[in-house]
Amino acid sequence: MTLLTLSAAAGSDPGQAYPLNQDCVLALLRPPEGASTAGLFVVADGMGGHQAGEVASRLAVETVREQLAWLVEQTGTPPIVQPETATAIDNDDNPDIQLARQLESAIGEANARIFNYARENPEQAGNLGTTLTALLVVDGRAAIANVGDSRTYIWRNGELFQITDDHSYIAHLVRTGQLAPEALYTHPRRNVITRSLGNFDHVAIDTWALELEPGDRFLLCSDGLWEMIQGTEALAPYLGNASTPESAVASLIEGANAAGGKDNIGAVVVRVNEI
Repeated sequence: MTLLTLSAAAGSDPGQAYPLNQDCVLALLRPPEGASTAGLFVVADGMGGHQAGEVASRLAVETVREQLAWLVEQTGTPPIVQPETATAIDNDDNPDIQLARQLESAIGEANARIFNYARENPEQAGNLGTTLTALLVVDGRAAIANVGDSRTYIWRNGELFQITDDHSYIAHLVRTGQLAPEALYTHPRRNVITRSLGNFDHVAIDTWALELEPGDRFLLCSDGLWEMIQGTEALAPYLGNASTPESAVASLIEGANAAGGKDNIGAVVVRVNEI
């Protein structure tokens, strides 16, 4: 059995256009003395006026961390989740399904908390919401989830692949062949999100599962990064050439700002290493 370790870094920047940073990022690793490898990584991109987006993204990341820290850090006990907000986690023996459902349940709880905050604080909340993409690693397995147009990519064997699908109006038209891929960066309605956390009491969450391989590198990012550094061919060198996750995050933020920095920039880079 191949023994794997993780290294990771997270960073965000307001960019060049806005003074307020509504992106929130997380890179949580199991302590080195832990019995096995685990980590939780999240990027959330808040939306809404009067700092509402900042509240939504922070609530999302804090809630997902609270729900899953026991699994990553092997401390404490699983939190009690209200039945109406939880995703069912049955007795299926497939560890990939179990891991994906753990992540899905945590994101569902985050959605409920943001929705309830908006309902209880209508003047402050306004039209708040947030996108979110997350990666949960336990031992050699990974679960990925997303809501909205924040993305997760994997760099494997020298190539970068986008794992998640954007939940946006223009992305839907591109996927169905009604618009060319370039519309993701140029169409005037490219920022119309069709799914986000906090707008409804329930939200559909996309999930994926995969087995890790030594040398894998993951990038989680908000649209403020991928809209500036456009396409997997442009993004791949930032993952492939960086010596550490910290240097990758720094160069990605620098590159997005150099390309215009038209939105907040959030990025998490995770590297899978073989012992």
